[in-house]
Amino acid sequence: MQHTATGSIVVAVLLFWGCGDSSSPSANPPSEVTDAQLYELQRAPTEWKTYRFRNDTLVRGGNSAHPDRLFVRYNPTAATQLDSAGKIRGDAVFPDSSLIVKDVFTGSTRTVIAYMLKLRNAPNAGPDGWVWAETRDDGTPFISASTKGAGCAPCHSVGIDYTRMNDAHP
Repeated sequence: MQHTATGSIVVAVLLFWGCGDSSSPSANPPSEVTDAQLYELQRAPTEWKTYRFRNDTLVRGGNSAHPDRLFVRYNPTAATQLDSAGKIRGDAVFPDSSLIVKDVFTGSTRTVIAYMLKLRNAPNAGPDGWVWAETRDDGTPFISASTKGAGCAPCHSVGIDYTRMNDAHP
């Protein structure tokens, strides 16, 4: 029950951060989004949508840095940018509070969780307002959100609003 309460609080805070005009600085800018907060957000009960509305894992795409298999899910805010086939719309611009989670599997074991959270005013947001991170399955940071997407954004920059699912898994 504590995880649900913690997740709900984090979601409420992130939704608050995403409100307002993202082009002007906030009077009370948010604090840096932590790896632990991202881990709790992916655990929070929500109406996740999956890429291409699939309920199974996808085989690694030819240009993907994520090994083996993955399962990609979108929170309700991010899911507004999916088309009727569950793919990212060609003109998509994800709104603040969009969370995309890639569950990365080696064999049948989830080994890594990759996060993209759109939060333009977050101090650790990288290109186009995305906060990037990866944790191990237990939440231990692997690539910290404090890096501002330095290891992720260069490859993702050619995608639709920094997402690569449509070209990696057409």
